[in-house]
Amino acid sequence: MKIKQIATAVSAVLLSGSAFAISPTTTPDIEIFMSGASAQDKAIAALFENICVTDASGNPTDLDVFKDNANTAKPGKAHTAYFCTLDNAKVPGLSITAPKVLFHKRSKGGSAQGVNPVIDEVAIDAMNINNSNCVLTAGESFYRCDITKYQADGVTLTGNLNAVVSDAGVSDVNPEMFVGANTPAGNAPVNAADVGNKMVVRAAAALVFGVPVTTSLRDALQEAQFPGNTTCTTYDATITDPLLQPRESEACMPSLSKRQVASLISGKIQNWSAFKVNGVSLTDPSVVSSIPASTKVTYCRRVNGSGTQAQMNAKFLNYPCTAGALTPAAEPGNPFIGPVVAENSGSGDVTLCLNDFNNGVNDSGKNAGLTTAWALGVQSTEKNANLADDFRFVKIDGIAPTLENAATGKYDDWVEQTFQWRIPSFNGPTGDKLTILEAIASQASEPTTIATVLNTKFNHTWGQAGYMAVSTNFAPTANGVLDVTAPVIPYTHAPAGKLDNCVVPVVNDIYQNSQL
Repeated sequence: MKIKQIATAVSAVLLSGSAFAISPTTTPDIEIFMSGASAQDKAIAALFENICVTDASGNPTDLDVFKDNANTAKPGKAHTAYFCTLDNAKVPGLSITAPKVLFHKRSKGGSAQGVNPVIDEVAIDAMNINNSNCVLTAGESFYRCDITKYQADGVTLTGNLNAVVSDAGVSDVNPEMFVGANTPAGNAPVNAADVGNKMVVRAAAALVFGVPVTTSLRDALQEAQFPGNTTCTTYDATITDPLLQPRESEACMPSLSKRQVASLISGKIQNWSAFKVNGVSLTDPSVVSSIPASTKVTYCRRVNGSGTQAQMNAKFLNYPCTAGALTPAAEPGNPFIGPVVAENSGSGDVTLCLNDFNNGVNDSGKNAGLTTAWALGVQSTEKNANLADDFRFVKIDGIAPTLENAATGKYDDWVEQTFQWRIPSFNGPTGDKLTILEAIASQASEPTTIATVLNTKFNHTWGQAGYMAVSTNFAPTANGVLDVTAPVIPYTHAPAGKLDNCVVPVVNDIYQNSQL
């Protein structure tokens, strides 16, 4: 099966087709529930664009999309569902001809909801679309669905959300990493033996992560690391487009070492006055022109159970990969002498946290004192390519977090995401459900789909970032030069066949002749 190359946004494609043909009250032939990280949501949407029955122009004939309306500005942030007639030619092996398939994806709770509840068969809330709760608004390409559980007077509503055991999960890292400080609140640590005995784990896409710092900290690091270089330490007033400012270029991108990041996020450096650049404190006014009200190190991290946090713990602290490895500093840290630690539920909350400490406001609820401070955080490189938020990524050991640098083995902060489900003897999916899940796992992260659907918005001022297909599913270029129009990383965290983001990635041995 080959996914068509999609050159327009998913919503535009939906609007061009004759969508909204299956009533929400129609009983599906096959219904599948998936929960976990949101990172694969766009790829899954693109997959359904292709595997549903399409017209002569390639547009789905009856694909309906349902999104929760809990956040009216960001519908679908917590739950999305896809309902269409599947094309048997595109998903071979189905026992039903032209089955009507309803696929639910819960993103609320992130990676944690795609691991522990799936392994332990714990029912979690999934969005119902058949409770007279979904409305199609004129001019929109999807239904908005009410997921309210309680009325204003406290009376319980029924039917908008139903407790369901997920058929499959998706996470930013492999399930075995959700132990110790990576264990989500209210859950037991993942038992590696249970994963081995009960689960099928499939590699999804490789996602490049980075270390974001408040813009004020980026500016300070530029002044300290590029002394006298006004190109890198000031803004050119004659250039109105911020994306064209030389200060935002790869050449002017400041750097932190891996060990400096590890020291900062583990709480070993309490105050920026103790952070030295070329032997001089970062808070020395002879080096930095603008110093914030608070010089305590501030860390806007994610909560335990976040796959984003788990990958940072692994890549910078080697946790939980090595016995005795340090854990990340936890909230609240030490508000009196530093570091100040703020734990955030989602990536959007980390963005708010960084914005707040940069600007002395409190949209995140983490900066009650309205103080300004230099802060660092954790984000995938999907974030802030348009520079709309007040944080910037930094280089690590002098290397920018680009796809090319990861693909050539120069940049280490990337992980392979996973799809996982229980095997049949542990009530896992079988038959047509399993056939569809295998199609999703193998094709949702197809290289051209990644390039045209996912990565188009992740072209930063310092280079192309985002996702790559993995070499266990697709072949990289023979010459080792990354093709950004169909990116495949030749390295793998599964050198022995079992994916483990704790191991040092090596070139996939079936492509060992590539020039890396």
